[in-house]
Amino acid sequence: MPAPFPNRPAASPPSRERRLRSDPLIPGWLWLPAVIGIVFLLLPIIGMLTRVDPQGLLAVITAEESRLAMKLSLLTSVTSALISVLIGFPLGYLLATRTFPGQRIVRTLILLPLVLPPVVSGLALLYTWGRSAILGGGLEAAGLSLAYTTSAVIMAQVFVSLPFMVMSVETATAGLGRRYELTAAELGAKPNRVFFTVTLPLLRHGIITGAVLCFARSLGEFGATLTFAGSLSGVTRTMPLQIYLVRESDPQAAIGLSLLLIAIAVLIIILAYRSPHALRLKSPRSSPTPTPADTVPAAAPVEADPRSPTDVSERGGAESTDAQSADPGQGISAEIRLSARGIALDLSASRPGTTAIIGRNGAGKSTLFQVLTGALVPDSGRLRIGEDTVFDTAAGLWPPVHDRGIVHLAQNPLLFPHLNVIENVSFGLRALGASRGAANERAQAMLDRLGVGQCANRRPDAVSGGQAARIALARALVVEPKLLLLDEPLAALDVDVAVETRQVLVRLLKGRSALLVTHDVDDVTALADSLVLVENGSVAHSAPIGQVDPESAGEAAEFLLSFCMRDRDGIVCNQSQ
Repeated sequence: MPAPFPNRPAASPPSRERRLRSDPLIPGWLWLPAVIGIVFLLLPIIGMLTRVDPQGLLAVITAEESRLAMKLSLLTSVTSALISVLIGFPLGYLLATRTFPGQRIVRTLILLPLVLPPVVSGLALLYTWGRSAILGGGLEAAGLSLAYTTSAVIMAQVFVSLPFMVMSVETATAGLGRRYELTAAELGAKPNRVFFTVTLPLLRHGIITGAVLCFARSLGEFGATLTFAGSLSGVTRTMPLQIYLVRESDPQAAIGLSLLLIAIAVLIIILAYRSPHALRLKSPRSSPTPTPADTVPAAAPVEADPRSPTDVSERGGAESTDAQSADPGQGISAEIRLSARGIALDLSASRPGTTAIIGRNGAGKSTLFQVLTGALVPDSGRLRIGEDTVFDTAAGLWPPVHDRGIVHLAQNPLLFPHLNVIENVSFGLRALGASRGAANERAQAMLDRLGVGQCANRRPDAVSGGQAARIALARALVVEPKLLLLDEPLAALDVDVAVETRQVLVRLLKGRSALLVTHDVDDVTALADSLVLVENGSVAHSAPIGQVDPESAGEAAEFLLSFCMRDRDGIVCNQSQ
């Protein structure tokens, strides 16, 4: 057999090695402006180094005035960075997650110090908090003078550096989205627990970045400090002010102090970004590659082929021992109205157990799930599971997400990346008040039942797609939800992994109330007890599995018939079809 591409010369080993090291997604020409930028930033530092007098450098750095200025700079910069975190994080987070009147004006005012000249910022502070100003005069009368004090230095630094924290947190929050927080709330975590155990850990990169930027900006602040706080040795004279004072009388001292300031700033930045919580970019080739055994993990034996007619008839009746002993779940009744999305759904499961919801894209299936979990507020709506009314807007009953007992399992497993597998699965149990030991024991048992117990101590990025799907299922089931929402949970899996995970679901959904959104007829035949067709925001047809009649589906009859025809065993539709 001739070799492919016979006319192409074989690459030499060196060129092949260079090609493997390069990133095929990044244009090579980007290196030119990047190198120009690096050189532009480094040349001034190099130029300063060439003017240093090594013999007098130590004496300049260890001088009393230098030590006092450096100590004050570090103290005030660290303090202002901490204050910026304490008040800037909530502000950035709320700007990214809430809408309120005047939001654009607030954001503009927050970013204003970035474009103001430092002297203007200092004048604004002086005429607000100075001794002759209204606010400053009141403080002066109370014996609390701010101007020309160390506190004034900190205020000036916070004023000019706070926008960096707000922007970093707002950008990080907007990029992260609310998916993980909503998942945590569905598992029963109250807002404070979600905030401290999910939100803060996931936003730590943005917080660290903002804090470093605030520190660096504060360390180099000059104009606002001089205008508002003055230049009093040991009180308000920071290192930039000291450099400014000595630059005319002793240029060598100014250069030496400048290098000291640069060295300290570089050291702080290096330490911050070497933190175990600092953001690191990973090459796609560095991701763990699951072994064949990991990709399709062993699971407990399955009683029957989930696609066989015999198995489905057993699910509808009570032939198997598991089906006889299990509570078949509770009936579900939902009425949802949301005019903005054209939703007018009246869904009533014809029998307890799992109800499959099918329909074209945009029919309203995802909107239904968002309303059921509480992530989206309808114009009107009601949900009953058995005899329990979960919400009823007409009666003023709209419980928060964490009080509903409804867990949404999406196509993306959404495992919390900062927790290992056992911590992910036990998260809901801990949120509901279980002790760490009891929660971990129950979580391990559920993982073992799903065939992924060996992954308990791994990180979410060290498991395969099939394992992640089962871990997310374990996390959802271990809290015993009133209603389980399955939104195409197998769509992203390989065929073999999907088949095995579907077999696991067959066993675990027995005795549970569940809604399943899917486009796969195999999911319906294996998992569902009844079928609901949603078309244009309303229910077009609803029937038990085996009794689906496409002729009664109106305009959606063709879609329903094509769906049923994909089931070669005739399990979904009425046998007469």
